[in-house]
Amino acid sequence: MPLLFLWLAWKKETLSLFLLLLFFSIPAYTFQELRHASMPEYAEEYSGTAFFKEGYKVDGDAVRGLMVLDDGGIVYANYRFSNPEEMRQKTPSIHNSVFAVSGGFEEIDMPSHEYAFDMADYLKSNGASAVLTLNKFEYLKESTGFLAAMAERREKLKTHIRQSFPASLSTEAEALLIGEKEMLSKEEQRIQQTLGISHLFAISGLHVGIISGLLYFLMLRLGVRKEDAMAVLLIILPLYALLAGGAPSVWRAVSMTSAVLVFRLFRIRLPIAHILLLSFILFMAIDSYAIYKIGFQLSYGASFGIIYSLKILGTLKSPVKIGLMITFLSQFTLYPLLLIHFYGLSLSSFLVNSLFVPLYTIVILPINIILLGLTLVYQPFADFLFYYYEPFRSIMTDWTVWLAELPGQMWVPGKPSGIFLMAMIAGIILFYSCAEKGFRWWKIGIGMMPAIIFTVMPYVDGALRVTFIDVGQGDSALVELPYRKGVYLVDAGGLLRFGREGFSDRQRPFEIGRQVVAPYLNGNGISKLDALIISHPDADHAEGADEILQLFAVEEVHMSPGSHKTELAIGLEKDLDGVTVRFPGRGSVWSIDNTKFTYLSPSDEEYTGNNDSLVLLMEYEEYKVLFTGDLEIDGENEILKNYGELVEDTTILKVGHHGSKTSSGEGFLKKLNPDLSVFSTGKDNRYGHPAEEVKGRFGNMALPTLNTAEAGTIEIVFYKGGYTVSTMK
Repeated sequence: MPLLFLWLAWKKETLSLFLLLLFFSIPAYTFQELRHASMPEYAEEYSGTAFFKEGYKVDGDAVRGLMVLDDGGIVYANYRFSNPEEMRQKTPSIHNSVFAVSGGFEEIDMPSHEYAFDMADYLKSNGASAVLTLNKFEYLKESTGFLAAMAERREKLKTHIRQSFPASLSTEAEALLIGEKEMLSKEEQRIQQTLGISHLFAISGLHVGIISGLLYFLMLRLGVRKEDAMAVLLIILPLYALLAGGAPSVWRAVSMTSAVLVFRLFRIRLPIAHILLLSFILFMAIDSYAIYKIGFQLSYGASFGIIYSLKILGTLKSPVKIGLMITFLSQFTLYPLLLIHFYGLSLSSFLVNSLFVPLYTIVILPINIILLGLTLVYQPFADFLFYYYEPFRSIMTDWTVWLAELPGQMWVPGKPSGIFLMAMIAGIILFYSCAEKGFRWWKIGIGMMPAIIFTVMPYVDGALRVTFIDVGQGDSALVELPYRKGVYLVDAGGLLRFGREGFSDRQRPFEIGRQVVAPYLNGNGISKLDALIISHPDADHAEGADEILQLFAVEEVHMSPGSHKTELAIGLEKDLDGVTVRFPGRGSVWSIDNTKFTYLSPSDEEYTGNNDSLVLLMEYEEYKVLFTGDLEIDGENEILKNYGELVEDTTILKVGHHGSKTSSGEGFLKKLNPDLSVFSTGKDNRYGHPAEEVKGRFGNMALPTLNTAEAGTIEIVFYKGGYTVSTMK
């Protein structure tokens, strides 16, 4: 919002438009805040009627999504089906039915770190107030009304696409035609983000423009008058927005296109910038929560950037140059938003989009529209075209995957603070003010200067950081050396997945490495690891390793000798291409400046379990940090025997085996006498970690402790002869 007002002031927009925006947006935002503050506070239990809003997900044995209760309140609800038969019976009717429900409201946990998914923020941005876990979910009646009818048609259209398109094409067709992206795999999403082409799969101005153009052209060819054709489009476009899921980018495009058609019908001349602002005001008046949504921010941000850059674009004659400049201006205008939400952006998107935007505009999207029409009219002819189109699309997919694997495409400086964010916004406005007087590429440096400074900040920071990431019941610790001369990840967390019925397997299971560890690294501007150290191949330490290897450039992987024969390690082999794998044992040492790393264990080449964990001692100045994996008392005694003097007076101890009663022997603790000991455990974990006798042992010896289950992510910063400890919770 501050960017918008600064932009309007800089462009010297009319006072009336400026005041109109001010008049609508501030009350809308205030109303939204007051509405959120006055949301109903429910008792611990709820029983009544409810229905799921558009966007719910059925995955594995559960359905999850935003649910509207009978009093109009919105909650995030989840229900677990008891068996496959119940799931088959209820799933088809969820999209368009009212259910009798009951359940309990859950406490909303704080995120494990500042870059992790925040349920409280998600609820607020969607006008919801609580999380409801259902124990009863019974069909009551079919939903009625216009919106329910449109939801039913959207569901039928989605089903039709899945049944009539080849499997290899249906996912893309759903995304391009009706904005349904639930079937996109995580790998497909990663490729789109790497290449900067995710916007092509979010219905926006490109899609609405092509559909409007095709319909308008067809109506004119059929002899329909221009005025009548525009009137028909005014009816069709809002209906299409509902069929496409009603995302902010869809409504932005539809509202602007509709406004242009109305003004042409009534011969009213109004600048496109004013139409965009009026659309923004209308959106805020209808749904003030939309301003929190990334789709809303990116859609309007890109449109403002392009529209208010028409003077720059007007100096270009070549359509190719205009297309390249639009791509650049969109990315440049939006980069602060992209860093806030995704911590990085694609460097290759400038060139890639210059190829993909025309390809999707001229070929792929029109073909999908035509194929959808043919499947509705005459499936055999559609199948004939699929026979030729599917191989072409397969070749293009292979080429896209190859392109995404090229190194160095992502710029990941991390999430900017408020000060840097404002500086980046000011840099963008300064660039545009300079560029309008005459565009020169060197002027980009003016706008990018805050981003450049933000990117190099870690490399001029002389502090050493050790962070114990809250990964629940598991281990993961990050070591960042001064001036970022080395970045090491000790374990990657993971989930212990116990045997369950096959129908409960989720298409998109929760992944610690991808959804907890990776955001912390990216949020801190880390895209490369000098080493991933897997203390031992237990799932709660190593299951997330494959996701880290897929998402980050990793120079080396260190594993316990003999552990390469384990099932988990064998599963990593496909992700280790180009990565140096080492199996260091006792006595392995390396140093960087005044930081020394020494492996104290294991002593043999055979992996037999917890006591063969890689135990790593880091020495920095007069400080010592000991990472123990799942070391137990026998292993501790072996370390005391061989390295007793070296580990004496340890500064920070990562407690072995999450505080199990088989670890943290009294003799070991007395010798180390750590300033701070960190337990890495999950809240209310099934193992009872840390054990009461272990906590008692630390208490009796007056040894300070922190537990990630209670403190969240724990960061320890060593700087100028001292250190500080900060926690997330």
